[in-house]
Amino acid sequence: MGYDTVVVGYDGSPDADRALEAAADQVGPGGTVHVVTASHPESAARIADHLRQLPPEFRDAYEPNAPENARQQVALLRLQERGVDCEGHVVVDDPATAIIDVAEREGADLVIVGSRGLGDVRRFLRGSVSARVAVHAPMSVLIVHGTPQV
Repeated sequence: MGYDTVVVGYDGSPDADRALEAAADQVGPGGTVHVVTASHPESAARIADHLRQLPPEFRDAYEPNAPENARQQVALLRLQERGVDCEGHVVVDDPATAIIDVAEREGADLVIVGSRGLGDVRRFLRGSVSARVAVHAPMSVLIVHGTPQV
């Protein structure tokens, strides 16, 4: 027995990798894991700067969410290799809000997040994503902790 709909936050960090594995373990037969990767919107000035640096023939191919899309594809492939049905969601928002929004929209039974992400500075300025998800999500939340750093 497992959960029908599991949402997991994924940013490519080691703790997110552990959360992804936990999601694969927690989803039941016929269930789906929704992988959420948050993307921060780029300013118009920064996009214009990126486009100026590209040769003209490549300007139409510019994809501002390319790193997030690539990161997420790795996660989806790992789940598929384990035989888990999965869907990806790259969301332009802060990570906690993105995870909760997808969980609510998909009717998640469980949300799984790692205890630490990629950015210490962002965590300091905005607070912990896992803590915000645990406090604000209206469904069960599993926080996967990594091994302590010495």
